[in-house]
Amino acid sequence: MSIIETMNLGKHIFGVGVMTGISRVFGFFRDLLVAHVFGAGRLSDIFLAAFKLPNLFRDLLGEGALSSIFIPMYTDRKKDENFAKNVFSWLMVVLLGITILFEIFMPLVVWILTPGFADDPGKMEQTVIISRIMFWYVIFICASAFLSAILNAFSRFMLVAFMPVLLNIMLIGALLLAAFFAPTTILYIMAFTVVLSGIIQFGILWQRIRRHHFGLRLVIPRWTPAIKSMFKRLGISIVGNGFYQITIIVGTLVASFESGAVSWLYYSDRMVQLPFALIGLAVGTVLMSSISNALADKNMRGVYIQQNSSMRRSMMFIVPCVIGLFVMAEPIIKYLFEYGAWTPESTHAVALAIMIQVWALPAMMISQIYSKTLYASQDVRTPVKTSMISLAVAAVIYVAAFPFVGYLAIPIGIVISGYLKNFLLGHACRRRALIKIHAPTIWAVVAFFALAILMGAGLWFVPITNIWMMFGAIGVYGIIYLPIAYLIDRKIKSK
Repeated sequence: MSIIETMNLGKHIFGVGVMTGISRVFGFFRDLLVAHVFGAGRLSDIFLAAFKLPNLFRDLLGEGALSSIFIPMYTDRKKDENFAKNVFSWLMVVLLGITILFEIFMPLVVWILTPGFADDPGKMEQTVIISRIMFWYVIFICASAFLSAILNAFSRFMLVAFMPVLLNIMLIGALLLAAFFAPTTILYIMAFTVVLSGIIQFGILWQRIRRHHFGLRLVIPRWTPAIKSMFKRLGISIVGNGFYQITIIVGTLVASFESGAVSWLYYSDRMVQLPFALIGLAVGTVLMSSISNALADKNMRGVYIQQNSSMRRSMMFIVPCVIGLFVMAEPIIKYLFEYGAWTPESTHAVALAIMIQVWALPAMMISQIYSKTLYASQDVRTPVKTSMISLAVAAVIYVAAFPFVGYLAIPIGIVISGYLKNFLLGHACRRRALIKIHAPTIWAVVAFFALAILMGAGLWFVPITNIWMMFGAIGVYGIIYLPIAYLIDRKIKSK
């Protein structure tokens, strides 16, 4: 792997990370407004439960699966337009069929996912209505994911990574109308806004595709060996790429039996997902294509270099996030969310979930490297098998622990199953000699944890009495940690 290629890899990862960060900042302000308008009660549960369903299909049938399956096949066929047209046409047929089925059976789907809502009169019925409106978002956002996959194949990452900002901006606008409408009316406005944002995202990406003179259009779908192979891989990949989302959905089912728990877990998950999105998803988006090229050239040394470099850099940033969120969970939620309808009880509940779930971050980060390596080697089945085992373990923990610890059973299950999945993926990579973690990488990660824990211990005793002190403490924590961690990394690497 040349120096120029390494620099390009870093540039693309940095660009995707920045755009994802912008999206998450807007998403954070959206969550602040949702918490202010709805609190963490009935209406919040309805919106978040309904919003989770189309997001699940976006992650499973859209972004995750297409990036792992379509891009390698598309690249292998020298970016054949006819192949892309056929896939696009089949995708639209499948999406339309899924949407119609869910619109018909939405009451059953909502009852399966949130059975606890039935105990609150009218809550289940209103969730069904909102879910039916929002589910049309699936067609447009999954189609947008397909267009994004094409652009990514041409190394056009920036616009694609910026697209989620549109959804957050539009939802923020809808929530700002809360001063003029009743909360229930705002709920319906937000549902229609979600669908409209999908249409706009599709339109923008479609125009960019056309600007590149790419002849993508709907054609009569043809069942070819390539399509058969793609759908077979897609079916397998859906389970593998959707492990985390599926565990969250199962957790929603269990948590729905405790009032407010769906909202508590949503906000804790958002906080934990923020650093992972900035670092882990950016690494995963770019790393798979570069590892695929190295494997195609039988350049295992290049594969190992990319893996170790990505692991060291990503863990350098993830580790302080783990310790920082664990120590600062309560003040962060208090000073960012405890306004309007939000209560101190909700703050404490969300903080407890964060303090548990945050320990899944290292496993999630390293699993990205393992799974992308396996997908790049054309091994789709192993990630699926590990996901099925992990999901079964998580489901057992949810159900078994809920009577004892309530909603905290969900973050506990996520952490345990996440490390189990990480172990199984790592074992599969090592068995096939697809990964080799160098000693300096291990020592660097250990040093990052030691430094972060030492600084976190000091941060624990800092009195936080207002939002400015909170931001100041976080800023000082980062300013001190990052240069020292960088020097540690350079020192260990040079040995």
